[in-house]
Amino acid sequence: MPNHDRKSIRFRGKSEPVLDTFRVRGRTYFALERLSRRGAYRVFDQHAGPHGDYRILYQLSRSKTTQQSIEILRRLGGPNGNRNFPGIVDFVHEKDDLFIVVAWVNGTNLRRYLDAIRAQETPRPSVYEVVRLVRGLVHGVAHYHRRTNIIHGDVSPANIIITSGTTQLVLVDFGSAWPIESTAARAVGDGVTEPYAAPERIAGHAAEDFRSDAFSLSVIAYELLTLKIPFGGLGGRAGTPNLSEKMTGAYEAPSKLTRIERLPRRIAKLVDACIGQGLAMHPDDRFSTTSEWIAAWDELHFAMKNGQQLSRFETFVVDKIGAIYGLIRRKPGD
Repeated sequence: MPNHDRKSIRFRGKSEPVLDTFRVRGRTYFALERLSRRGAYRVFDQHAGPHGDYRILYQLSRSKTTQQSIEILRRLGGPNGNRNFPGIVDFVHEKDDLFIVVAWVNGTNLRRYLDAIRAQETPRPSVYEVVRLVRGLVHGVAHYHRRTNIIHGDVSPANIIITSGTTQLVLVDFGSAWPIESTAARAVGDGVTEPYAAPERIAGHAAEDFRSDAFSLSVIAYELLTLKIPFGGLGGRAGTPNLSEKMTGAYEAPSKLTRIERLPRRIAKLVDACIGQGLAMHPDDRFSTTSEWIAAWDELHFAMKNGQQLSRFETFVVDKIGAIYGLIRRKPGD
């Protein structure tokens, strides 16, 4: 049984200091880690299951944001929950605060996962794995938008968990989510995370809809494939008024920067098309509907899944030909 004193929590063989304690509807939650600047915490709930479990707890002040968050919870609730978002455990007003408790997702923050790949501490995912993961989240975000008419508004690696075994991507932290009918009332830069935010989110010069989230997820897909941020590291800022003209022609398709060249030409083109259209600087040049966005990623995923990747033997042959070609071109003494 875990130790439930207020100084530390011992759970799953690990002891962690308690940063704070929250009482919500008579239940005690022990805060072990602050997850975001918007008042999100990883907490331990001793009443979850036979031995307790982790949860995510959001603490929001009573405000317009509070009503917005309740509306988000109302729209997300029900029997047809979205598996790309954590399930809601409870929410309640306590004095001047709104507490929202959601299920913990076992996995790794995507920001840390990408950092570990760059440090060569974690194996780099294959192109197919990236496509499978991103396609799953595309479905989740599209379903989220269609069912709730809400924009998440801050799709970024810091707000995504890659689950244990890299089975799926789960989007967390609803602090920037906003009903689409209220986007005109948002302050410029509200909840923006650069370089993942779409140009219209950064500049505030256009109404926002699912295409803003599509841009952000396309930046993430690009980074997962290439370990680089598109547009020379600027991401969405490259499309803001003061930079858009200067950045014309600066985009490099992911197939030029990663192992996609090992794939059949048709597959490589589909990868470039899915990500490239999502990264269009103007929203009207991106996918016009969530159905179109889903269809593009489905086509790519099914094409790869149906054996149109290079086999291991074909990959071996490509590598050998490349090595031989390199030797032929290299002159003695070079």
